[in-house]
Amino acid sequence: MVGYAARRLIQTVPTIIVMSIVLFAIMQAIPGGPMAALAFNSHQSEAAKLAIIHRWGLDLPVYEQYFRWVGAMFTGDWQNSFFLNAPVNQVIFARLPATVLLMTVAYAFQELLAIPAGILAALKRYSFFDQVVTFFAYVGNSMPTFWLGLMLLMIFGVFIGILPISGVIDIRVAGAPFLTPQYNAWFGQHVLQGTLDVAKHIILPALTIAIVGIAFDSRFVRASMLDAIHQDYVRTARAKGLTERSVILKHTLRNALLPLITNIALELPILFSGAVVTERIFSWPGMGQLFFQALEGYDYPLMMGILFLTGLLVIFFNVIADLAYAIADPRISYA
Repeated sequence: MVGYAARRLIQTVPTIIVMSIVLFAIMQAIPGGPMAALAFNSHQSEAAKLAIIHRWGLDLPVYEQYFRWVGAMFTGDWQNSFFLNAPVNQVIFARLPATVLLMTVAYAFQELLAIPAGILAALKRYSFFDQVVTFFAYVGNSMPTFWLGLMLLMIFGVFIGILPISGVIDIRVAGAPFLTPQYNAWFGQHVLQGTLDVAKHIILPALTIAIVGIAFDSRFVRASMLDAIHQDYVRTARAKGLTERSVILKHTLRNALLPLITNIALELPILFSGAVVTERIFSWPGMGQLFFQALEGYDYPLMMGILFLTGLLVIFFNVIADLAYAIADPRISYA
């Protein structure tokens, strides 16, 4: 396993190179390229703009610009955000905790409901429960995230008024923005109050993300279970006299998890990159809203930093998925 993991990590190098070339080419293909971002930034002096052009070689041939950019990305010099006037890596990692908190809660809730619901729907095929899960899956998959978020916001935040509609904390209670030194000091003295405050704010955005995810993953698990439950090894396990619990958990579920592992591995990068629409609706100060702000403001360095980090995470979690296959399915050997 260790040898295979090392080989897979080495194999990611060409993928990372191709990913970086594609990202650079896409950003260059935007009308005006990075030079247009400088033109939009009226807060910078001409001297500052010329300094950026010289530093990044924006007046050099494209291939030299690429090598300068990719070298800077791997050395941690991600340039300053044009509009926030702070290093891009500091801006990103300041917003990252809020996104990780939101997405972790949403995905934990999603999988804790989707996996059991999909398993039971497959085991009770064509039952009333199966029909309810199937109906919910169709409805959930057909609901746009922005519409669902707005409906939850209007119902629970405006009409009923029992949940907050924006932000991650109530700054009037905490007295400082989220995760600032002042907030951390206040939270240390009011742990219970601070936890309840964050919990109230996270319910609506987490539900918006989780409801759509539950609809998709429950249907996915159901289909995988139905495929695995009719395999010969399941019939053999039953013929040997194993209990139904053992047949389902040790034989059927482990093999049904393989497609789900792939699906989860593709979803995990969103844990760090955030949900753009949901964070925008609920004014959640995370990576999704940060990317939207960078896109609106044509903040070239910030957009490239977020996209590059997301691309690396997609590649990394695909390697994790490959390694997880051997744990889930004993038939797979990486010797």
